[in-house]
Amino acid sequence: STRIRKEHTVSSIKKVLFLAFPNVGEQDLFAPWELFRALAYDLGQSGESLEVTLGSFEGGTVTTHMGAQIQTEKVDPQSRYDLLYIPGGIGGGAASRDPRTLDFIRAHHDEDRWVAANCAGVGVLFRSGILKGTRFQAAAVLGRRLADLGADVARPRRAWSLLPDAKIFTAGGAATVHPSTIALVTHLFGEDRARALAGTWDTLPLHGETLFHPEGPLSDDDPTFVTNLQNGMEKVFLPEN
Repeated sequence: STRIRKEHTVSSIKKVLFLAFPNVGEQDLFAPWELFRALAYDLGQSGESLEVTLGSFEGGTVTTHMGAQIQTEKVDPQSRYDLLYIPGGIGGGAASRDPRTLDFIRAHHDEDRWVAANCAGVGVLFRSGILKGTRFQAAAVLGRRLADLGADVARPRRAWSLLPDAKIFTAGGAATVHPSTIALVTHLFGEDRARALAGTWDTLPLHGETLFHPEGPLSDDDPTFVTNLQNGMEKVFLPEN
């Protein structure tokens, strides 16, 4: 795939929200949030501002998929961010049926703001309707179900996909989240910032130059394993609407 190229590094992204919900996946939420917090620190050293919020509609304590309790800021459903990030986890199933969450996603997309998701969060984006007519990436557990529901799921799968015209970013399961965040930072803030993050966090020695491309590497799925995974879990991550 073609390397992401940007002629400037001053980004229009000033406010980012990572939206937490009960039973959110820890890696799906914390890995990109931590990288964006590190990016915000880096930008601050050169006088630029990036506000990175870990929030929920209820505010206060949110219990994650594996039982960790995290403190979140209360999010007003009428508020807006330059980038809205929907993480995954088993709680994505309930989030995909929450009108408040779906309206929030649609409002950001309708206002030409960036919307990103990984793992089960991609199913939430699908339920919001913003992926209609768009080919996107999904975690293995959701690929078959989303296709059955009429979605244009990329096959074969890639680890992530940036769609600049639609301002949509989708990534697979938890293992894709760290490198895919570097790719997202590359597009939104420039390769220099992304390369610094990737080097600092040891991502670059492991994943190499693929980090700076709009599409991630192909997933080498084992068909039997994926089918068994889908049979057991696909309706947990994306239940009947």
